Order: sequence, then structure tokens, then C-alpha cells
Amino acid sequence: MSPLVLCLLDGNCAGVTFTSLQGMYSRVIAMACFLSLSTLLCKYSTMMPVFDKNIEAYEVYSPTTNTEHRNHSLFFLFLAVLNMSVILPINVLRLILMYRSDSGSLILVFFVFMYLENIVMCVIETYFIVMCYKLDHKFFKINRDLERLGWEIVKPSMSIFENTVAVGHRVVYHGDFYGPNDYSIANAMEIIRIRHRLIRDAVYLLIDLFGIPMGLSLFTLCVMPLFDIYYQVFNVMGSSSRPLIFIYMWLLQYSIRFYTIVVAADNTTKQVNLLSARLEI
Repeated sequence: MSPLVLCLLDGNCAGVTFTSLQGMYSRVIAMACFLSLSTLLCKYSTMMPVFDKNIEAYEVYSPTTNTEHRNHSLFFLFLAVLNMSVILPINVLRLILMYRSDSGSLILVFFVFMYLENIVMCVIETYFIVMCYKLDHKFFKINRDLERLGWEIVKPSMSIFENTVAVGHRVVYHGDFYGPNDYSIANAMEIIRIRHRLIRDAVYLLIDLFGIPMGLSLFTLCVMPLFDIYYQVFNVMGSSSRPLIFIYMWLLQYSIRFYTIVVAADNTTKQVNLLSARLEI
């Protein structure tokens, strides 16, 4: 259907020969969206409950405060508004121009579905980034408590328990491994190891669940700019796409989405590596 829509955009399909490259744009988006959703639907129902149980078990030892919940919600809101602000306006503008130029109902339906597929991909990416942000913050708390525990070993007068309570965070202890009334360093270290194991397992589940969708997203975000530039230079997509504002906004969209995925994954990986190195020491 892609070649047909492309020639309809020019108003005449007679005597037109289309290369496979001209119809590849919509096919890449459709295939990436289909594979991403298929992977999530196959794995989500079995893996996400296990992920949630790990997070709930972690919350027993280090509950998330109301401030942290609010920060997570604000981060999600900021990311959603940022993505939609660079996706919806330019897509709606293009659909309006196509409607005013009497492009035809077939073309409008084709592009509406293509843009919806793009939004679905963006929603999956946003959900992954928010999950990474939450795990990154939990690893940060573990690293902070581990660092304070190290200071307590070096300087016993600096109590990890007093410091954690003072800022609203505390490792919860249900009895001591060596004495019922003694908050020992060995007990604190064991609790930190438990928290690390729970969040580490959650990271593995997240990687298994979102590995293929995020790989497809990164591939698509790298390839789509090439198609957009090609279509713009050779005017493949018709007069409704000729203004340069379209190519600039699409490139901005791809850059923001690619950057946020990479940064979120990289920050979480850094926290994991830092904690693993400290625990090995």
C-alpha cells in the first residue's frame, strides 16, 4: 500500500515506477511497532508481576517516600509532555495541510495510522525510561547507604542510622543477625545486599522485557532521519511535506527520543556498576 499512497500524493499514478526505498518509511515503522507490541504482549503478563513483587519486597526494607513518588510523577509528566510537544503538533499540522489540499480519504487514513504507530512506539519508550528512572533512584539510595556505612566503619561516631533517619530514609531492620537489640554493621550490610539483589533482579527482568522493543526503537530512530532527508530532498512525500519545518521537527523528535533512551539506560548501568564494585570490595 505504501507505493500506492506515495503516488497518490502527487495526484497521478500513471506511468510511475516506484523503488522499494520509497515505500520503506511506513513499512519500517509498522514492522517495528508490530514486533515491539508482540514482544511486550508475550512477556508482559508473565514478567511484570515478578518485577512488581521484587519492587514490593524492596519497599519493605526501604519504602519510597511521598516526595519520591511526587518526583517520579513529575518526571513522567515532563517526559510525556516533552515527547508529545514534538510529535503531535507537527503531525496534526501535516494532516491539516493534506486535508485542505484534498489528498483523499485513503491517504489521510494511511498517515493517521502511521502516526499512531509512531506514538505507540513513543509510549513504550516513555514507559521504559520511567522504569529506568525509578530503578536508578533505588540504586542511588543503596549506594548512598553503602557509602554512609563505610564512613561509619571508618568513623564510628558517625552513625548511619541517625543520618538516614534525619533525611527521611532508613534501612528497616527486623531483628539483628547477631543480637536482638543490637543494630550491627553486619546486619546493615546484609540488608543492603538484600536490597541490591532485589533491584538487580528487577533490572534483569526489565532488560529481558524491553530489550527487543528498545533495540527496535533505537534502530528506527537512527534510520528514520535518513528516510526523512531522502524524501525531503527528492520531494517524495508530496507538497504537504515540503516546508522545512517538517524535517526540522522530525529530526528534533528523533534526537530527543534517542537521547532519553540512551541516557536513562546509561545512568542505570552506571549506578549498577558502581554498587557492584563497592559490594565486591
